[in-house]
Amino acid sequence: METVGWATAVVAALGGFFLILGYVLDQIPALSDKAVRAIAAVRRLRDEWQK
Repeated sequence: METVGWATAVVAALGGFFLILGYVLDQIPALSDKAVRAIAAVRRLRDEWQK
């Protein structure tokens, strides 16, 4: 049962990290093409987690 708690904490931490990363990168006005692709990938991943 302890493993379930750790797994939940890891998934929540990763989700929070990607959410914050996406927000921070959205605040930078001049993004390179690579950063734009990374943001799109993070958003797709976040959307999959929310389903």
